[in-house]
Amino acid sequence: EDSLMLTKPMQVATRRAASAVCGRTLKAFAPKITRTQTRSYLSAPPGGYASEEVRPKLFIPGPIEFSPEVLAAAGAGARGHTDSTLIEDFGKSIELLRKTFLTETGQPFVISGSGVLGWDAVACNLMKKGDKVLLVNSGFFSTRFGHTFEQYGMDLTQVSGEVAGMRPSNDEVEKKLKEAVSAGKPYKVISITGVDTSTAVLADLKKLCDISRATSPDTLIIVDGVCSAAGEELRMDAWGIDLVLTGSQKAIGVPPGLCIMVVSQRAMAQIPPMQEIPNYFANLHRWLPIMTAYEKRQPSYFATPAVNLVGALRVGLEQMHATPGGMDGYFKAHRDMKTKIHAELDGMGLKLLTHSSDISANLLSCVRYPPGKGPQDILPAMKEKGWILAAGLHPDCAGEYFRIGHMGYSVTQKPEWITSLLKDLNGVVNGKK
Repeated sequence: EDSLMLTKPMQVATRRAASAVCGRTLKAFAPKITRTQTRSYLSAPPGGYASEEVRPKLFIPGPIEFSPEVLAAAGAGARGHTDSTLIEDFGKSIELLRKTFLTETGQPFVISGSGVLGWDAVACNLMKKGDKVLLVNSGFFSTRFGHTFEQYGMDLTQVSGEVAGMRPSNDEVEKKLKEAVSAGKPYKVISITGVDTSTAVLADLKKLCDISRATSPDTLIIVDGVCSAAGEELRMDAWGIDLVLTGSQKAIGVPPGLCIMVVSQRAMAQIPPMQEIPNYFANLHRWLPIMTAYEKRQPSYFATPAVNLVGALRVGLEQMHATPGGMDGYFKAHRDMKTKIHAELDGMGLKLLTHSSDISANLLSCVRYPPGKGPQDILPAMKEKGWILAAGLHPDCAGEYFRIGHMGYSVTQKPEWITSLLKDLNGVVNGKK
C-alpha cells in the first residue's frame, strides 16, 4: 500500500488540477480531498492494470479472456472502412460465420453494437405490431428479450421453467404451438435462448426446433445465442433455425462491440419493405448491401464499422476453426471442460443452480454458495488470488450463487488457468491449499 502513496508534490498538483476543473479556490477545495481518496483515484494507470502480471484473469460469462493474437488485431493501427485490408477482413469474416453456424445459405450480418441490438433487429425486421411470439423463457435475459417484443407491440406468450435453473417444458411448448395452429393464429416467431446467462440453463435446442417445425412449420425459429453461439452445438441448416444472434465477446472470443446475426433465406424473404420497418439503424435492408459488397471484396458504406474489431473477428474466427475437428472439435472441447469443472465442483461439495449438470451450459456454470457463505466470502477472495468471477444475476435468487465462465481461449489454449482457478476456489471454499 505504501507504494501507492502520493508524494507531496503530486498531492498538491492533484489538488490544483481538481480546483481548476471545479472552478473553486484551492482553499475551498483542498479540505474535501483526503490522501486516501487521491491515492484511490490514481491507484490504477489509465486503461487498466499496470501489467498482465497483476491483472486478475476474467472468468465471467463474457467478456472472456482473449488470445494475444486477437488483442493484437484489436489494437492494430486504425484503418478506413474502405481500406482494402479491412474489406478483406470483413469479407473473410462473413464467410467464416457461415461455417461457424453450419449454414450454406444463411446471410451473416456484423453490426457495431452489443447482442441486445439483435433483439431489436428481430422485433423490427421480422415482426409487426400485434404478431404472436412464443418465448421459451429460461432466465433473466429471456425475460428481457420478451420486454423487447412488448416494446414493439407484439402479442407475447411465455413458457418458463418452474424455478430458476429448470428448463421450460418441451411438452408445454408443443401444446402452445398446437393450440395456436388449431385456432388459425399460429405464432409468427418462437424465441429460444440458447443459454440464459443468468441461470446457465442450456436449451434443448434441437428438440425444440424439431417440435416447432413439425407442429407449426410456418413459425420462424429465433435463437438468442449470446451466451451459446459457437461454443454450444448449433446446426442452423440441419435444425431449421431462421435467425441466430450473438455478441462477439463470448465463445467467439473477440472484445465486446459487435452484434453478429445469421439469417436464413426463409426469414430474409419475410422482411417487409424498408420504409415499413420502425427502426433506422437496425433495419436490415440498410445493412444487406453492405454485407453483400464486403463479401464480394468491394467497398460500401452505411455507418462506420468497428474497424479494429472486424480485424479481431477474423483472427478469432480463424483460431476457432483451427481447432482440431473444426466446429465439432470446438463444441467437444467445451463439453469436456464442463464435465471436468462440474466433477471438481462436486468434489468441493458445491452444488449447481441448474437442476442438473445435464441441462447446464458447457460455457458457464452457476454455482450455489456453500452453507454459511455468500458473495462477500467468495468473490473478493478469488479476485485476491487472481480470478474474477461473476455474482448471481437472476432476481429470484441473485444472492444465492455465483457464476464461472469457461469458454474460448481459456478452454482451448489455456486449460491450465482453469485448473489453477479450481484449486484456488477449493482453497477459498474449504480452506485447502
